[in-house]
Amino acid sequence: MFDSHISTLLSGTLFRKIMNNEHLNPLEFNFLTGVLINNNIPFDTAFAAGTRKNPASIQLTIHINPSASLVLVTNLEPGSSVFSPSP
Repeated sequence: MFDSHISTLLSGTLFRKIMNNEHLNPLEFNFLTGVLINNNIPFDTAFAAGTRKNPASIQLTIHINPSASLVLVTNLEPGSSVFSPSP
């Protein structure tokens, strides 16, 4: 399947940036989704526009298999995300 692609992607610079709670710009996020598409890795995205209280945020859900998904949330600006962490 795409297990080797997942491990390669997760060790990449953009994923490390997300894991370190650094901000992604829209170009970096588009590049990331392009890589997922090119490697035929299923994913979903959700976008929350920024408000005065919360920054613009993106939630990326990567589907590993039918019962496992990886959910990543990144802010496009400084602040606390609109998306709450999964329990």
